[in-house]
Amino acid sequence: MAKQRRAGLVTDRGAVLKAVKECDRLGRAQFLSKYGYAPAKAYFLLYAGRKYDSKAIVGVAFGHQYDTKALENYEFTGGAASVKLILERLGFVVKANDGEGFSVEICSASLNINEVYTRNQLRSKFSITASSINNGVFRPSGSKSIWLFVTNEKPKDRPQLVDRLEGDILYWQGQPEGRTDKMLIDHEANGEEIILFYRDRVRQYDGAGFRYEGRFAYVSHEGGKPASFVFKRYSERSTDRLIEKQIDFDPGSVEDAREATLGAIRRRQGQAKFRADLMDAYDGRCAVTGCQYAPLLEAAHIHPYRGRETNHVSNGLLLRADIHTLFDLGLIAVFPDGALDICPTLAATEYASLSRLMFPKKVAARPSDKALAWHRREVATKEARAALSAKLKAL
Repeated sequence: MAKQRRAGLVTDRGAVLKAVKECDRLGRAQFLSKYGYAPAKAYFLLYAGRKYDSKAIVGVAFGHQYDTKALENYEFTGGAASVKLILERLGFVVKANDGEGFSVEICSASLNINEVYTRNQLRSKFSITASSINNGVFRPSGSKSIWLFVTNEKPKDRPQLVDRLEGDILYWQGQPEGRTDKMLIDHEANGEEIILFYRDRVRQYDGAGFRYEGRFAYVSHEGGKPASFVFKRYSERSTDRLIEKQIDFDPGSVEDAREATLGAIRRRQGQAKFRADLMDAYDGRCAVTGCQYAPLLEAAHIHPYRGRETNHVSNGLLLRADIHTLFDLGLIAVFPDGALDICPTLAATEYASLSRLMFPKKVAARPSDKALAWHRREVATKEARAALSAKLKAL
């Protein structure tokens, strides 16, 4: 059998995913070294917010599919007529090199909660060469992830900042000059995630490692140089994205409070381009109520945000803020024909009169039937609604 034709025998999507998982486990550099592949020059496989070397993935997938050794780098060629075509036939997205090289957009997809990572392991896993990874706040080049490295007990020769993790809440003092404050505050509006690496003391883990705690969301901050931040552990199902700190009322802080409120609105309104696309698709009207007051209109994901690829207009709805909340809770769902499924809990409210979703004029901008089906199946279930109703009655 011709060597080039062997690569074309990769017909199992599952085998490709096994190769992707192996790459995640080993890290890009070790994965390429193990199988003798050079970094991709022309095409990358995009999956779960990450870029993968397309030719190496196909070569290793061959070994997984046929329970044999992976194809050698010299045994087949890459490019549009080979690996790109193979991967696209299996439903994957393949992107031409855009000059940014290899990058990781959403790093959390490749990390395991509660696993301990040293900085050297992270360097290898994500192909990082920048020395700034040694800082407390780090963003890999080309990514949409902001990394926080937090140590509770500080060495005596370092500033004694008060940083602690209490359950799902992180209390953290920012950098003395505040250079990264705005980036952290605006992370959701910019479509970026914050992920936390935490340890109680420097030598708690071998190699001065950190335990990976997962994704966190900005809640609030006070003061400056350094600012005192509060972050909350991220939850897909949580609608309590912003928790309030109980503080005494200070008339002098009204302007600051107004700015904080506007900031919260901007974060809730979603990623700028995603929201702009939805505003255009729905002519600046809430898809359920027809409300045209722009400050109340929010970009709602049907399927939760998973990186830039999920910021597609067909995975979104333009909704008034209260409708967005009800949709996220699963108290409102949408059938394929646009009819609304209103939870009986809302029977005695003004929401009971809502009946249909107003679809965009452009067919390409209509919400995905698959995404809406996912929302009905996973979020707006009878069980979830019953549990939520019980909680609401207890309030």
